[in-house]
Amino acid sequence: MSAPSPFRLATAGIGVVGVTFGMARYGYGLLLPDIRRTYGLGAGTLGLIGTGSYVGYLAATFATGSLASRAGARATAAGAGMIAAAGMTVAALARTPELFAAGIVLAGASAALSFAPISDAAASLHSTPRSRVLSAVNCATGYGVALAVPIAVLAGARWRAAWLVFAAVALLAAAWAARVLPRKGPAAPPAYGWRGVVCPRAAPLLACGVMIGLGSSAYWTFAVAHLQDAGALSSATSRIFLAAVGVAGVLATGTGELIRALGAGRAYALLAAIESGGIALLALAPGSPAAAFASAVMFGAAYSAAVGVQAIWSSQLFSQRPSLGLSAMMAANGTGLMLGPVAAGAAGPAAGLLAGAVVVAASALLRPRHDILA
Repeated sequence: MSAPSPFRLATAGIGVVGVTFGMARYGYGLLLPDIRRTYGLGAGTLGLIGTGSYVGYLAATFATGSLASRAGARATAAGAGMIAAAGMTVAALARTPELFAAGIVLAGASAALSFAPISDAAASLHSTPRSRVLSAVNCATGYGVALAVPIAVLAGARWRAAWLVFAAVALLAAAWAARVLPRKGPAAPPAYGWRGVVCPRAAPLLACGVMIGLGSSAYWTFAVAHLQDAGALSSATSRIFLAAVGVAGVLATGTGELIRALGAGRAYALLAAIESGGIALLALAPGSPAAAFASAVMFGAAYSAAVGVQAIWSSQLFSQRPSLGLSAMMAANGTGLMLGPVAAGAAGPAAGLLAGAVVVAASALLRPRHDILA
């Protein structure tokens, strides 16, 4: 099979990453208020379940680089979609909080498998189309959230039905990835293992990934619940707010152009400031629909673009093994995302959001200090 065109590769990546991140992982926050009422759970327990999703993600991340290299892009990406479907189906059908949590962990693990095979498949492209494909696929979370929200709004309080529809979409994305992606990516040099990735030159990238994950996690997990509890907004309005986050994330498709215009360091510092402002705005003014939607646009666009800068940074820092380097960056991001929900649940959503804004802003101190070709 010939290598897919950049467009087909991007669509396959957007499909798989969109369902694994935008639905399987972040669908929990979208449906959280109704899930909470069904099981009668408090914020601390809900935070622990949210953390469990990231535990699954982080555990799978450590196997992703090797799996993508050995099994190939097609099998790994399609497998990610099928695992997402399985996890969401378990969550939908669970009658106990424990089984529901197990489904959330499985669904969260799927996200770790979705991006790395696309990175490997894109390695054969020239620099400019490769960065455009990676930027587009990095925005796939936004596409996934934007599609998940109308499904959730139509489902209303029937959150189990929403999970089942998400699972069906995940199977469709897996089928498209299996049709489009090559069995194997470009030939890779001998593996040098994680010790070749977790090294001094990668320290700023990995620390930055942890901080972005840590600072952003409270927003993904508790934003909708905070708008309903502290802001007294309706369930439909709160979910439409999350759709705005997803749609705004699509703006990050222009991450490569932003890097070329400003340079990687200045671009990242600007994005961190915008995301931090969006998180703080939601914490301080949850009762204002205008402030909430301004926050959604700021956070959605800046978060996706900031992670996009990190993905491009990783692909160039580890150009010989893009999937392994990207997996290391995702593991760093996942570590922060794993720790954030339980901390925010213990502190309360408002305090957790404000702390997250500070952490995201501080991550700009670790921004790239060298040119990144986009």
